[in-house]
Amino acid sequence: MNKSLTGSFNGPLLFWLFMLLLPATIAWGKQLPSSNPTLEAWVQSTAAHQHADIQLVYPQYLGILYRQARFQNFWLDAQGKPNTAARQLKEDLKPWLTLDDHPRLASYRKLYQLLEHQPESNAPRQRQSHDLIITDYFLRFQQDLLSLFWNQQDHNEDHGVINAYERWDDWPDEVTPSSIEKELINWLAALKKQPPSEWAYTRVIESRPVAHYYDPWRQAFSELQTATDAGPWPQLSQDLKPGSLEPEVTDLAKMLSLLGDLETTEPWNADEPFDDRLGAAVKSFQKRHQLPATGQVDAATRKHLNVSPQERQRRLAHNLRRLYHLPPQLNDRHLMVNLASQRMEFVEDGEIQLSMKTIVGREHQRTPIMSQWLTSLVLNPIWNVPPSIAKERIFPRAQQNPDYLASRDYALVEGWHTPARKVNFEDLPDDAFTGGNSPYRIIQKSGNYNQLGRAKFRLSNQEAIYLHDTPYRQAFSKEQRAISAGCVRVEDSAALVDALLAKSPQFTPETVAAIYSEGEERYLQVRPRVAVYLMYWTAWTDAQGRLHWHEDIYHKDQMKQERRLAQKD
Repeated sequence: MNKSLTGSFNGPLLFWLFMLLLPATIAWGKQLPSSNPTLEAWVQSTAAHQHADIQLVYPQYLGILYRQARFQNFWLDAQGKPNTAARQLKEDLKPWLTLDDHPRLASYRKLYQLLEHQPESNAPRQRQSHDLIITDYFLRFQQDLLSLFWNQQDHNEDHGVINAYERWDDWPDEVTPSSIEKELINWLAALKKQPPSEWAYTRVIESRPVAHYYDPWRQAFSELQTATDAGPWPQLSQDLKPGSLEPEVTDLAKMLSLLGDLETTEPWNADEPFDDRLGAAVKSFQKRHQLPATGQVDAATRKHLNVSPQERQRRLAHNLRRLYHLPPQLNDRHLMVNLASQRMEFVEDGEIQLSMKTIVGREHQRTPIMSQWLTSLVLNPIWNVPPSIAKERIFPRAQQNPDYLASRDYALVEGWHTPARKVNFEDLPDDAFTGGNSPYRIIQKSGNYNQLGRAKFRLSNQEAIYLHDTPYRQAFSKEQRAISAGCVRVEDSAALVDALLAKSPQFTPETVAAIYSEGEERYLQVRPRVAVYLMYWTAWTDAQGRLHWHEDIYHKDQMKQERRLAQKD
């Protein structure tokens, strides 16, 4: 007689394979196929053969996947070595392992270790045991990505729901959570057409965020690893300028060489001075860090130079993590706003059509990370003043000066019906803007005083976050422009309006100019649709693959719990 299923499987395997494969021969259509006691026992027995100390998280899904794969391995080849899918997955895990310590990352480290080490022997049973455990940990990783677990680390909690009445049925969310259970049907269908190793490779590649950003950023991460492997990072303690002969000039040359700013095939000689070549490398470094390109090492430049490659890898890993806020496929027409650098690009068919400065939310009123749709373009907008601004800024001024509201084109109204009923300021209750359901609101008419300027770009969210023009142009001359109450102000709204309407023949430049001249609020549809991505990147690569850095103005290059501690200090 053959041994039990929990034994060595040296008996007649045909019977067991028939029992295990039988459910897979039944057409399961759109319904998730079920497991069975025999299959579940096989999973537990296989896992325990080499990893008895590991508690499986997804035993049912493992059984279904391996049954569909005809019990072939996903990650190991015939010699028990990692296949292409395993090697790719291992590379993808490296940035995650540099992040701040988080309980969720423990399983990622274990997965990396499993991929790094081969089974104790090359016996088929041990290979499959090792492969199955890798798959269980891979499913844990997949569940985190599918459920958008890591995106929650970036939630601000600065802006509550304001426009509760808004519905965006025609504008579905660009990024929505999923789960293994929801994806399993598609996975099994793919396994019918692909060998398990190819299926695993496809899953690894499809699990990555947008390749346009991920691939060059991941390459930059690998290049930083070269600098990390070079040994302890020097620390500069003094200013340096052309002609300097201090010993730290050698350290400076080493740093700039490892960071890619100084091209050198030989080590810098200790007696070489700070020359023009080194000065050009310093300028390159300064430009990549948004510093004045003086070519001299001052205190600010020294501070950035002293940041170790390990710390740079950690920060870049957070930016790689935040790429999951983007949908897998970017819309052909989209606005990409980098909140950290306070800049925006209008991209059409992969080409940048327009680039400009922006103003974003201040630290305690941070503009949230969002993947949105531009629902409409509003020319000559009327500003519905947020209750908090009305209460804290406008209402007190109106109490001191009865003419203040009229002098700034403000009006006090009740309700949201059209036209809204105007209310006299002296008839307003003292608690008019206390609480969240006040019937009163302040609006600002279109005109030169309007805080939204000449154009408003509405987005598909309930938090009253949108893009708009501004009458205060001087703010764009500042280097640091995180000064708004949460919305994004754009530097050149007229150019943006023209670009967005370029494919709408009914809105010619003359038509738009006439609307501006009328001075009345006008809603325009923008077609084809435009997506708006409000992202937060403190590190990014340019067209040449060079890594650029910006200050972490919102303290997001750390996990949420560390961020809260930092804000208390």
